[in-house]
Amino acid sequence: MTSKQLVAALNAGTRANFDHPLRKGNMICLPGPGRVVMSGDLHNHRRNFERLIKVAELDASPRNHLILHEIIHSGEGNSIHCNSYRMVAEGAQLVHRYPGQVHYMLGNHAMAQISRDEVLKNGQPMVKALRDGAHHEFGVTADEVLKALDEFILSMPIAIRTENRIWMSHSLPTKRNLKTFDDGIFNKQLTQMDMNLDPSLRALCWDRRQDAEVVETLRGRWDVDHFIVGHQKQETGYGRPHEHMIILASDHNHGCCLPFDLGTAYTGDTLADCIKPLAAIA
Repeated sequence: MTSKQLVAALNAGTRANFDHPLRKGNMICLPGPGRVVMSGDLHNHRRNFERLIKVAELDASPRNHLILHEIIHSGEGNSIHCNSYRMVAEGAQLVHRYPGQVHYMLGNHAMAQISRDEVLKNGQPMVKALRDGAHHEFGVTADEVLKALDEFILSMPIAIRTENRIWMSHSLPTKRNLKTFDDGIFNKQLTQMDMNLDPSLRALCWDRRQDAEVVETLRGRWDVDHFIVGHQKQETGYGRPHEHMIILASDHNHGCCLPFDLGTAYTGDTLADCIKPLAAIA
């Protein structure tokens, strides 16, 4: 894609995010019946991105859903330039092409990109690497791409819940931040200031190592049974730190996804049984 095409793709994704037929505030609510494919962090992993699109089978039914998050910032190599804005734009195109089927959630690296709060991967400052990559590739038109990227990030929903009581977000608040966590972030339009300063938004996207007490508290508070998140590294592609919490990673060769049915009542065990290695998708 040229810089003009990237801007068009990101802008189309922004409009589709705000016009999402199942969105209320910053929350998407998925009814049954149907099928969901939930991803973990992707970090510009091309092959796994393609596998996720394949397993989602979006053309097969309008009730098939794909949930993406944290495509931004390359997870491999030590290049001083990052071109992950290209895959983000492809994700935005999917949101536009499949309205109400592809859902692109906010993650901590996306927050960092818009707040300019530097974050490292493999020792590289990724916010700088992405901006340098855009300027290296596009020169004087790079700022247009970066502006469209910022606007797309601001339009992202921050959580998804399903009729069969499953919650998906990039992460969850920890005990330290739960007492002051403001559920109002699910109902407001996000601003640049929220990305920079809102402690509840930051807790939802940046916190790690949630204990069982927090998970049980949130199950009651948000009236759900299970949580599927990303954000925390998983060498085998997934982790299950608590009975009702699954962590996915999709950014390496052992990456996984979690396809599940919107019309099925799951236990922690039966939901975990749905985890699928992305390498198994031809």
